[in-house]
Amino acid sequence: MSGYNANMDDLESNPDIIFLLRKKMDGTINDQELQMLEAWGAEDPMHAELLRKVEDEEVVVSDLKDRLAFRTYNVKTDWIKTFEEKTMAKIYSAGNQKPTINVPIWRRYLSYLPYAALCLSVLTVGLLVYRNQDHHTLQATSVADLKPGGNKAYITLSDGNVIELRQDQEGVVLGKEMQYEDGTLIHNLKNDETSYSTISTPKGGQYQITLSDGTKVWLNADSKLKYPSSFNGNARIVELVGEAYFDVETLIVKGEKIPFRVKTVNQEVEVLGTQFNLKAYANEQDDVRTTLVEGSVLLHAGDDKLPLEPGEQASNDGQKLHKKKVDVGPYIAWKDNRFIFEEVELQEALKVLSRWYDFDFDIDQQVKPTYLYASISRGKSLKEVLKIIESSGIKFKLERLHDRNKLTIFN
Repeated sequence: MSGYNANMDDLESNPDIIFLLRKKMDGTINDQELQMLEAWGAEDPMHAELLRKVEDEEVVVSDLKDRLAFRTYNVKTDWIKTFEEKTMAKIYSAGNQKPTINVPIWRRYLSYLPYAALCLSVLTVGLLVYRNQDHHTLQATSVADLKPGGNKAYITLSDGNVIELRQDQEGVVLGKEMQYEDGTLIHNLKNDETSYSTISTPKGGQYQITLSDGTKVWLNADSKLKYPSSFNGNARIVELVGEAYFDVETLIVKGEKIPFRVKTVNQEVEVLGTQFNLKAYANEQDDVRTTLVEGSVLLHAGDDKLPLEPGEQASNDGQKLHKKKVDVGPYIAWKDNRFIFEEVELQEALKVLSRWYDFDFDIDQQVKPTYLYASISRGKSLKEVLKIIESSGIKFKLERLHDRNKLTIFN
């Protein structure tokens, strides 16, 4: 925010610009004054930036928050004090300064009232931000534990309506008629045309899905699956962001197998009837992994194609496809409600845990590279999980900060 600091200093040193800014904001500025203000803005890119920002109150408040958020309490207090002393001193001494704008003498003192108002409003916003920041800091409290995730999901229909699914249900059957696995009706699509909906799970959520062709999908936490109300034509296509396990139903029409395709941001998985796990989170597009359990799949990524056999895993780093032999167990364990870490780097394990228990995390720079070996039920609380992996020598602190749970790892 160094540019904004410079703008603030410029503001404090030029009351005439404050006067013009206030008039522009109030809509009372005349053509001559507007030309003077625009000329000032053309002098320096920071001036132009300020002109843009003062016209948008939300931008000013946001920038103030960004500017102040990274300061310590004492620095904050000193900044307010300095700003107040410098600004108010200029206001009080303004009558002795010669304005560069040609205005009647009786308006010179009045011209500084908007300046004072603007400075005081900026100071007030700053104080509110400081108090809010300090309030959150003081409210950072230790969190004893976090409960595990569960069955949580919602469906966004093509018309924008959202249906929240019940947490006491295990799964949902999707199609023209949506219902829970026990037969309870959720929603009936009246339109005969094929429409696309999206089923989403939040952090700490999961859900089992049966598509209209009988394909079963286990949707992991923080994931989205876009699907049609019915499959038509010579292909079945869905789109995934996040992680899901697919048990694809074989579909034969007129003697031909209809392929099933899963699209992600930078690849497509084509299957005829198989079971596989696909991890493609939006913030991990350089680490997309397709793990084949049974059957066969063909991956497409640009001009690159790669077939997989059972027990193989393909990785997509955003540039090229690679494959290797793996033990599929750890990669599909989440579907059976377990975490299995076999020589998993600490940060990667925390990514998995954070999606299930819904927390943010930070690893102290002094923490040495750590690899985890553990098999843990996803039904355990976070405290129980951390105690298990604590044997690796890590220490942790869990607290509530800025309406989020944060886990800090240290030596």
